[in-house]
Amino acid sequence: LAALAPEGRVELVYHGLDLNRFLPPPAKRVVRDGGDADEPVVILSVGRLVEKKGTDILLEALARLPARLQWRFVHIGGGPLKRALERRARELGVSDRIAWRGAQSQGEVLKAYRVADLFALASRVARDGDRDGLPNVLVEAQSQGIACIATSVSAIPELIRHDQTGVLVAPESPIELACALEALIVDPARRLALGEAGRIRVAAEFALEANLDRLAHKFGLGKMGRMGSDQHFLEDRKLRQASPEMLI
Repeated sequence: LAALAPEGRVELVYHGLDLNRFLPPPAKRVVRDGGDADEPVVILSVGRLVEKKGTDILLEALARLPARLQWRFVHIGGGPLKRALERRARELGVSDRIAWRGAQSQGEVLKAYRVADLFALASRVARDGDRDGLPNVLVEAQSQGIACIATSVSAIPELIRHDQTGVLVAPESPIELACALEALIVDPARRLALGEAGRIRVAAEFALEANLDRLAHKFGLGKMGRMGSDQHFLEDRKLRQASPEMLI
């Protein structure tokens, strides 16, 4: 769109993550490097069990990890493919390392972020064309300082800068995903560095406050970021009255 419009007429504003809903990330995390059976590296994924999430690809990648590595995979989210994926995990011989938690409350999801070492999401374009845009779960995970591995699908590269704030791999590639997982499982220092870089960027560019302020500025309104919920409601109404067709 920006290429088709006069310069300066199109600007991308993200919906933003309300960081006030999240506690600050843990000051210290248990250092795990995949070498201790009593302290396996915890790999977390959150999302519906549907084709576009690529959970089957993630299972294939996990099955390719060296047997010497100690890891545990936690998945949160339900969906129509649950039984098929559980069956596939058994076929791959990794079911004893997986916890399928199903749908969880937001509070339980937040708890899972805080104990995870690594977040993985193998998004893909489904056969019917369905795909992720910019998954909120990646933004949430990065807000908690978790190193993230994801695929270069849709808008995900707008959030994750490869080898700077996370790791990107090609979709539909369990081999590449397995290599990325192994590299981060054995390197807690790199996980920490990527997680912190991701957290800083989310706070600066993907937080609700920053993006509301940019939007308010476009309509000549004051800063909205520090307002309470009632004030946000009133300012949102002003925005709609100012230019309703732009907010559809």
